[in-house]
Amino acid sequence: MVHDERYWYPDDGTIVWVAGYTVVDPDSGRFFANDAPELAARGLVVTGVAGAARFHSGALQSPEVSPGSVLTLRREPDNAHDPNAIAVLASGGAQVGFVPREVAASLAEELDAGGVWSAVVLRERRASPRDPRSGLTMLLARAETIDLQARARR
Repeated sequence: MVHDERYWYPDDGTIVWVAGYTVVDPDSGRFFANDAPELAARGLVVTGVAGAARFHSGALQSPEVSPGSVLTLRREPDNAHDPNAIAVLASGGAQVGFVPREVAASLAEELDAGGVWSAVVLRERRASPRDPRSGLTMLLARAETIDLQARARR
């Protein structure tokens, strides 16, 4: 992991402040895109937290969801909107949002069968460093825990 804080300029013309960790290759230091096949090969998924700003803005501002914070995943098979729903909780138990529907569809069956997945906050998004958080990116891993090991930028 490499820790970074910077402005990001998405294709839609907005400006977003991003702070937190980016996954890098441990040997070469090369940055991995969120959808890099090398991450999937290692059983890792990088994804946003769905519904965080819209439905869980209070929890989104908590220090419990700063970059590097551990998150808990909780299956919600009786969810009226999605039978594959997986809630994302901060360490204190407040719901921050959901695993996005397309990712949850591939994880739900494994979780229901007793599979173990962990989550940690990788990055936060804000309009500027002084504004409230507007979103989170998390790292999911097929493991009991995730140990982020930050390295210096090359």
